[in-house]
Amino acid sequence: MIANQVRDDYDERREPAGIDARGIRPPAAFTIADGESSADVRVVVLEGELDLAAAPLLRARIDETETGQALVLDLARTSFIDSATLKELLRARSELAARDARFVLAGVSVPVRRLLDLTRTSELFEDAPDVETALRQLS
Repeated sequence: MIANQVRDDYDERREPAGIDARGIRPPAAFTIADGESSADVRVVVLEGELDLAAAPLLRARIDETETGQALVLDLARTSFIDSATLKELLRARSELAARDARFVLAGVSVPVRRLLDLTRTSELFEDAPDVETALRQLS
């Protein structure tokens, strides 16, 4: 239900294409947004193609996770991640583990799963089929 509510707002949050003095401006290739979080669990929703341009924004969102708070990344609408984004996921896993905070990847899409499998990093992450299941795992 939580993930569906966030996804229902997807079109409203995503920046539309536009035209300005420099020509056509395509929409952003990715969105990083806060999901419905609680005091104990932070949910961040990733959508689209996350590449080098997304990595610093993802890092900032992960760094906002408070001490003692678990983090769930919703990847259900993520169509691509590159090595820079994978590096941020690995960094998040390490830093959150050092703070005894759990980190769950929820709804890992087929393209993202393929990258995790190819790089043999999938077994490093706790995952869940969706956000609701991730929240139950953390409670």
